[in-house]
Amino acid sequence: MVTTGAVASGRRSGWTSPGWAALYWVTVALGVVGEGGSWPWLYLASEESTRGATPDRTGANRGIPMGVTGLVIGHVVGAVLLLVTARLARRRGRSAVAFAVLGLVVGSGIGLALSLQLTGGLLVAPWPRASYTP
Repeated sequence: MVTTGAVASGRRSGWTSPGWAALYWVTVALGVVGEGGSWPWLYLASEESTRGATPDRTGANRGIPMGVTGLVIGHVVGAVLLLVTARLARRRGRSAVAFAVLGLVVGSGIGLALSLQLTGGLLVAPWPRASYTP
C-alpha cells in the first residue's frame, strides 16, 4: 500500500512554540493590568480634586478628555503589543489577529469590571450642574 501524501494523524496546535505561546499569555495578563489601570484613570481624571479651584461647576468637565485620552492610549498600546506577540506565537495571520482581539477584549472587560467595582458602578465622577456654594 502506498502512503505518499498521507496526512499525519496527530493534530498540530496553532502555536509556533511553547515559549512564544507563554509570551502571548503573559502579554494578555499584563494587558489586564494595563487596561485595568486605564479604566479607573477615566474616573480619576473626572474626580473633584482635578476640577481646580474655580467655584463655577456648571460647564463641561474638563478632566474627561484627559481620561479618554489615557484610556485610548492604553488600549492602542495593548492592541499593538498583543498583535506583535500573537503574530509571533500563532502560525496563521488570521488566527493571530483573532487572538489579539480576543486578548484585548478580555483584558479590557476585566479592567472595566474591576473599575466599576472600585467606583461604585460609575465610569466618570458625577459633575454637578448647580453652582458651587461654600
